[in-house]
Amino acid sequence: MNAPADASEKPKTRDLQDILPRTLSAIVLIPLGLAVAWFGGPWLAAAAGACALAMSYEWARMSEPDALTGAFLFSLAGSLGAVMFASWGQLDWGLGWLALCAGVSAVRRRTIVRMLETAGGALYIGAPAACFLWLRARDPGGFEIIILLFTTIWAADVGAYFAGRLIGGPKLIERLSPQKTWSGLVAGIAAGAGAGAANGHLFGAPSLGEWAAAGASLALIGLVGDLIESLIKRRFGVKDASRLIPGHGGVLDRLDGLMAATLATSAFLVLCPSALASLLGR
Repeated sequence: MNAPADASEKPKTRDLQDILPRTLSAIVLIPLGLAVAWFGGPWLAAAAGACALAMSYEWARMSEPDALTGAFLFSLAGSLGAVMFASWGQLDWGLGWLALCAGVSAVRRRTIVRMLETAGGALYIGAPAACFLWLRARDPGGFEIIILLFTTIWAADVGAYFAGRLIGGPKLIERLSPQKTWSGLVAGIAAGAGAGAANGHLFGAPSLGEWAAAGASLALIGLVGDLIESLIKRRFGVKDASRLIPGHGGVLDRLDGLMAATLATSAFLVLCPSALASLLGR
């Protein structure tokens, strides 16, 4: 008689075991992220460098477990150099240095596929970290765009997670990421749109609709970034990049959406440099 009740309790217990560490991690990481975004400068550069260090280790651990030290040091040198140049306002030099380190590291590998894994990993880690500093340094709107990135990605993650758990339904790409659902995707984009509109209201922007559209777009890009990270982990046969963040896996697992959104935003502002000022009405 007790078996059905016991069986029904197991999913609830697993949900609690999953949600609790996620919540505790968020309580620590969200205020820390907002603080370094507010202060910017060397504080943000130090945070970006720390993330690059952790992600370089995670990539080396996944891609070259038998040559971890060499892979880690090359990736770290490229990423930290890119962050340093970006903090000095020299993003182009930073990306050039990053590409050089990625290329030199790739020469160590014996096949084209392995070379692409090594070089691609260094760029995957270092480019978003450097571009994030470049975005924060923009005037006008650097702080606002960073807050928009943070809040839309966080909102999309939360919306997608809880919709997937509470609503469920058809899987998005089951072979790639069996937990992700279409309901989660829709909820994540809607949450991102809401976060975008809230940011527009907070910053006194003239068009909340444009901010909502920006939030929805960034949320979608972030969710695609999450799928890309799932593809990468499946490629290397690992479940988590590491276990550095309780409830979230590694730093790559936690920042994949933000990294994708950062690169997309940077590319957009290179092509349309006046778009941010227009969005802010300045």
